[in-house]
Amino acid sequence: MMSTLNQNNANHASETGQIRQMIKRLILKEFQMYQKQFAAYVIGLLIGLTLIGMAKTWAFYAGGMILLVLLICVGGFAIQSSLLNERREHTLTFMMSLPLTPMTFFWSKVLANLVLYLVPFTIVLAGTAFLVLFTPLPDGILIWSFLIYGFLATNYFISLSAALVLESEGWNIFVQIAVSTFVGPFMVFIGTIDAIGKNIQSNEVVLSQEALGIFALELTVMLLALAFARSVYRRKDSFL
Repeated sequence: MMSTLNQNNANHASETGQIRQMIKRLILKEFQMYQKQFAAYVIGLLIGLTLIGMAKTWAFYAGGMILLVLLICVGGFAIQSSLLNERREHTLTFMMSLPLTPMTFFWSKVLANLVLYLVPFTIVLAGTAFLVLFTPLPDGILIWSFLIYGFLATNYFISLSAALVLESEGWNIFVQIAVSTFVGPFMVFIGTIDAIGKNIQSNEVVLSQEALGIFALELTVMLLALAFARSVYRRKDSFL
């Protein structure tokens, strides 16, 4: 009986290892397929950061607009390339031939998309922090900027979750456009909050309770979006 139990544990460990290896291969496949396009996005983001670092009014607004547009575009491109194109071009047949369960496929797509998005996203976060802290830009703008980046990441998580559960490309495009329309109003809204807006031009980084509350809300929405997508997707018995 003990030997049977040990054999079952060994088989389970082997199966788990194979699943992990398969997920790693799928993630690597996604990255290799679109690495040139994402390299172009990263170059564009670096240009935006360079303009902001010039500490001139026109360059700041131009660089900021480039960052906003490209962060939205890179998220949309990741979702479009990794999920929507597979459905439209019917390449899921290849995935169905692999020894994958729907949930393994789900997590491989989630992790692949997060890697594709978070690499340029992290570059922007680090670049912004460096520019704000080591150039004449006011330090107080850092929290305001990070809140906006957090909102963009939240929009990405919502769009990704929608793409995982909605089969209609039209509805997916609608979701992506809908969440993007709130970027401008959100920027204005957080600027009207005294604890945030009044510190934008200051030379101190002030992390107020209001800012912490917004950060917490953004993180909560991200996790809830993924949890909802997982809850819906786990009911599927196939990839379609």
